[in-house]
Amino acid sequence: MTNKVPMTPVMLKLLNFIRKYVKKNKYYPTFQEMTDGLNYRSKNSITVLVDRLVKRNELKKLNGYRRNIELND
Repeated sequence: MTNKVPMTPVMLKLLNFIRKYVKKNKYYPTFQEMTDGLNYRSKNSITVLVDRLVKRNELKKLNGYRRNIELND
């Protein structure tokens, strides 16, 4: 299955941030931690990127949790 949404450098940067965060902390970052870690001003930017990564099947979203993402490795 090919991914219709191309991987951008910004998406790759977020994905690498999440991987490093999980490796270091043994749990997934919150949207606020991703916002702070990538020096964004708005969580909406992170939400858009996470949604794009979910469409690419790189991440999974879990409803009802604060740390509601998982890697699809």
